[in-house]
Amino acid sequence: MGTHVNGSIRKIPVIQRLGRLQHQAKVALGARTKDQVFAGPLYVQIGVVNSCNYRCTFCWDQPSFVPKDAPFTDKISEEYYTKHPEIDRNKAHMDYGMFTDLVDDLEAMGTRKIKFIGRGESFLHKRFMDMVTYAKERGFVVSITTNGSLVSDDDARRLVELGVDEMYVSLNAGTTPTYRAIHLNTPPDAFETIKRTMSLITEAKREAGTIYPRLHLSFVIQNNNFRELEDMVRVAHEVGAEKAHFIGISTYEGTKFLALNEEEKTEMPQCLDRAVKLADEFGIATNADYFLSRARIYKGTQDVYSEVPCYIGWFFSIILADGTVNPCCECLRALGTLKMDRFKDIWYGEKYRKFRVENTNLPFAEKEIPGCRCHDCGFSLHNLAMHRVLHPVRGRRIEQDAYGFEDLKQFI
Repeated sequence: MGTHVNGSIRKIPVIQRLGRLQHQAKVALGARTKDQVFAGPLYVQIGVVNSCNYRCTFCWDQPSFVPKDAPFTDKISEEYYTKHPEIDRNKAHMDYGMFTDLVDDLEAMGTRKIKFIGRGESFLHKRFMDMVTYAKERGFVVSITTNGSLVSDDDARRLVELGVDEMYVSLNAGTTPTYRAIHLNTPPDAFETIKRTMSLITEAKREAGTIYPRLHLSFVIQNNNFRELEDMVRVAHEVGAEKAHFIGISTYEGTKFLALNEEEKTEMPQCLDRAVKLADEFGIATNADYFLSRARIYKGTQDVYSEVPCYIGWFFSIILADGTVNPCCECLRALGTLKMDRFKDIWYGEKYRKFRVENTNLPFAEKEIPGCRCHDCGFSLHNLAMHRVLHPVRGRRIEQDAYGFEDLKQFI
């Protein structure tokens, strides 16, 4: 991907491609060391607000099963937020100056992809479209994850004009009744309204002669919606989405009732197979292979990390709306705050260095990295792919599905 142009293909200048290759090489070189880093992450996730207008049954960040004033979803969460009372968990909106400083640092460090996703809904931020504009004007690949409920008609057209690279719309259902059961306290017409907005984006793309933003509908698969996989594909086709993206639910205290039981786990691949056949008929892409691979290791990822280090400290980082810097979605551990330091100083700083040492030593540790869910990790296949890129001979000996460079590019 590169600078936006009308039409279906973006031509990236040779000098820009060489710059990205150089950055990737620096990331890989650092990842082969124990604690050194020579460039910024491959991509970052920025949450510009911590609040959300939805209360989804499966959500860890904005849980529906605990009061808003005490949402400790598990012991790791409770320990983290008790230790960091300064973090504004539910109300923080990122200061615009903090955001532009962060983007400037990332640009200087070689990072070229930003994913707008965090604890809350990005479109709640009054200057969110200004943030998207700032990132696109500096040549970043921009991805937005949203529940879609707050995207205005003007926003929809502007996203196309800006050449936003991709949008993931969290729909999580194929029918209105299931949508309302999962997304609590939503208006009766919310499902149809979001479908209309996605169709508007598709129409604006057609009028502009572009395929951007690439539109993906995202579905967290749980026991109350897995039988709607075909309906999900139909909705994707109806609104003009390019992909139906399936995500296995990560359960924690309070949402275990949403996990598939053994009988449902046996039935689910059959539902998925029918959905994939329908997607093929419609010309819609899916991530079915990865979804099934993740499902097969859902009982835990300790076996992966008994042989593979965690490389998250080299290729990814999360910045929350209040400026807190966390290493990844599976690790509640503050490595710094943009209220005190610039991102580049945090990334190259001592706390991050020590964290990378722990990542490197993970295969030799008897327990998870403090604050992290290493034994139920959504990044395990990312790390396996990275390991096989860095250690092609050694990595192929690991008895897991063959993930490598092409898969890593898809992950990021």
